[in-house]
Formats: sequence, structure tokens, C-alpha cells
Amino acid sequence: MNTKHLAIILFCLLPMAAAAESALGSHCLALWANGGVAEYIGSTPQISKTLGGGGALGIGYEWRGRSILVQAGLGARYISAGFKADNAIYTLPNQYDSEGDLMDYQYLESKRRDSYNQLAVQIPVMVGVHANHFYFLVGPKVGLNILNQAKASGVYSAQGVYEMLIDPLAHMDNHMFFTDRELTSEQKYGMKINVAGSLELGGEFTLREGSNGDTYMRIGAFADINILDDRATSNNPMLKTPAVFNDKDMLSEVKLTDYLHSSAATNQVRQLFAGIKLTFVFTSGVKYGCVMCDGGYPSARDRRRGSRLMVR
Repeated sequence: MNTKHLAIILFCLLPMAAAAESALGSHCLALWANGGVAEYIGSTPQISKTLGGGGALGIGYEWRGRSILVQAGLGARYISAGFKADNAIYTLPNQYDSEGDLMDYQYLESKRRDSYNQLAVQIPVMVGVHANHFYFLVGPKVGLNILNQAKASGVYSAQGVYEMLIDPLAHMDNHMFFTDRELTSEQKYGMKINVAGSLELGGEFTLREGSNGDTYMRIGAFADINILDDRATSNNPMLKTPAVFNDKDMLSEVKLTDYLHSSAATNQVRQLFAGIKLTFVFTSGVKYGCVMCDGGYPSARDRRRGSRLMVR
């Protein structure tokens, strides 16, 4: 069992451990919204990450004890992030030009940008504590990416490198030595399961207290990081070029593959989403009694009726 599997198991066991801590609590409705920055962690030295962003909404059930919080629900999250690379060179060695001269044909890549747009449905299961206007939550978020869209773009020029010439031949479109041609590629991928570890902490404030229930507001910082690798196994290069030079068309056969679905992604890549989260919690106004509370157990009559006792 590796570290990834152990982390998933521990995150899933935390809520059960917290529920066993206390038998006193309230049933609550929780509504939340969060937003922040998103980026990928773990790119190769030739590829750098670009900062993106995202947002999420959710609704769920919260069990609120004297100091323990347990929360589960359903949410939707949208994230956009990506990578960039500049000044890459792809070489087709030992090619013959239209005059029959030997050369190395080169594609010069600049302004390469790979972006990803993802829409996911998530089930968060969080456990934590609250005390003195402070709260802390940690746990897993199991999700399904229902939208996976990737876009790759770049600007390309071509040149011929000859052994007998000091400088490469360029800016000659009639010989396929073109300049600053923009290429783009868009691809939609199928649904994919994602599992993230989540951490959240901040302040909790009482907005309303009453016999019909209390209302709390939480505002805090959060960070979600994917436990599973975001790469896809692939042998495709980021830029697929024709195998042999021809003087008719050296662009139509050029294919762009986004970084995460290419052979260039040699290191593990995980998505990080962090920012600010706002949560509203509405209690039911009643709490379950326990043997430690004033008044002891509910009466037999109350237990038969399934009623609840207010804790004083």
C-alpha cells in the first residue's frame, strides 16, 4: 500500500472517528461558496505553470457537537488552469529540400499555451472542531469531472539548417520556411474520477440565535490538492510533425497535443485549488439529549414518540 492509498483511507476514517467523540449535537443545513486561484504542481523544467482560478458552490448536512463538526454534502466546482512553454525547437534531421540539398528542417515554437477547463461534481466529507469563533475542517473530496476540455495553442516558424551555410534559411514560404503561423487544438476528454484532500480554517460568527434555530457564518481560507495524478498515459509528443519534408505542405500534418496528455509530462502532476470560502450554517433549533446533560435521558414516552429534547 503506497502513501496515496493510505491518505485516502485516513481521510475517509476521520469522520467516523469524530462521530464517536460525542453523542450530543445538532442537525444543520450548510450552504457554501468558495473561490480562488488554481494551478498545477509538478511540471517539468521545460514547462512552466500558469496561474488560473475557479469557484465552487455546495449544499450539505452538518452535525454540530459541542466542539466537533462533521460535514458531508454535494458541490459543483469549475476550475481553469494550465501551462506555458517558449522557444522550443523540433528538428527533422537529414531532410532534402526542393532543390535536393541536405538540411535539418526545424520548427521553432513560441508562445505555447495549454489550458484546461474542468467542471466537477464533488462529495466532500469533512471533520473538524469549532471553539471561540475559530473553526477547522479537514477531509476528502471525492468528485467526478463531467467536463474535461483542453486547448493547446502556439506560434510556429520553420527554417532550414544547412551545413554549408552560417545562418539558417528562413522567411521563404515558397520553400516551406514559413514565419509566425498560429496553430490551435481543442480536445474534450471523457469523465474522470478525482480525489482531493481538503483543509479549511478560519473564523465562525453567530448571526442569529433563537428558539427556532441558530445561524452561523464562517469565513476562512481553504486549500484542495488532488491526491490522484492528473496526467494521462500517452506516447504522443506535444508537437507531432511530418516524418519527411515536402515542399508542398508542412503545416496541415502538424498536430498539437496538450501537456497532460502528452509524453512530455514525465513527472506527476497534481492540481491545487486555494482561496477563500464562505459558509452559512442553519441549525434546527433542537439537540439530542444525552446522559451527561441536565435532565438525563429522555422519558420513555418521549423516546416512543421519537421527540427531541432541548439541551439547557
